[in-house]
Amino acid sequence: MTTFFRLSSVGLLLGLLLSGGPALAQTGPTAEPAAPTVSQRAQRMASYLADALRLNARQAAKLRAAVEKRLDSAEMLGHLLFTSGQEASSAFENIDYRYYAAMGKVLTPTQFHLLLQLDEPVAPADAPVMVQRH
Repeated sequence: MTTFFRLSSVGLLLGLLLSGGPALAQTGPTAEPAAPTVSQRAQRMASYLADALRLNARQAAKLRAAVEKRLDSAEMLGHLLFTSGQEASSAFENIDYRYYAAMGKVLTPTQFHLLLQLDEPVAPADAPVMVQRH
């Protein structure tokens, strides 16, 4: 009797393992999440900036439209081929110029100054330093 139960248990376990194999194989690695769209990125940036700059509803709406236009233009330029690095740099600077000109019409001088500070890239000298202890 004991041998029968042992063989039945082994058979049952083996059956479970074999039948679960295909199901496990089908649940392979999940796909990478889709990259956020320009509109989604603009919404996140505008929400952050609206909060940081303490914008009213009208200013926030104008900011969101300007941010989306800036990101959309930069993405389109990113797909173009330029004859020189200087030409590409000039095209991207033009996008930034139009963005800041639009924001200068909407923000107070204090808000505009803070926007410039928030948009300023971090220079390597300003970047946080990682200290490793041995």
